[in-house]
Amino acid sequence: MALAKERKNVAQAARELEISGSLLRTWIAAAETAEARGKGLAGALEEKQELERLRKRLAEAEEELEIIKKATAYFAQERLKRNTHGSKK
Repeated sequence: MALAKERKNVAQAARELEISGSLLRTWIAAAETAEARGKGLAGALEEKQELERLRKRLAEAEEELEIIKKATAYFAQERLKRNTHGSKK
């Protein structure tokens, strides 16, 4: 971030660091956000990793819920079939 500020050119700083300009801009934005929150870059990266972990866990939980819904519907249908067939006898 300091290099980019010194150069006043993110693209030039990225070339010197041998990384993409978009990656450097992402790092700069994360650092600025972290500074505003008083966490620093390391805190921002930890927060990002935690957010990614939580999003992944949420997706897993949503998938598990869909499986439970489908299983519940299946077993309810089976029970209804048994009750319907049993009442005809």
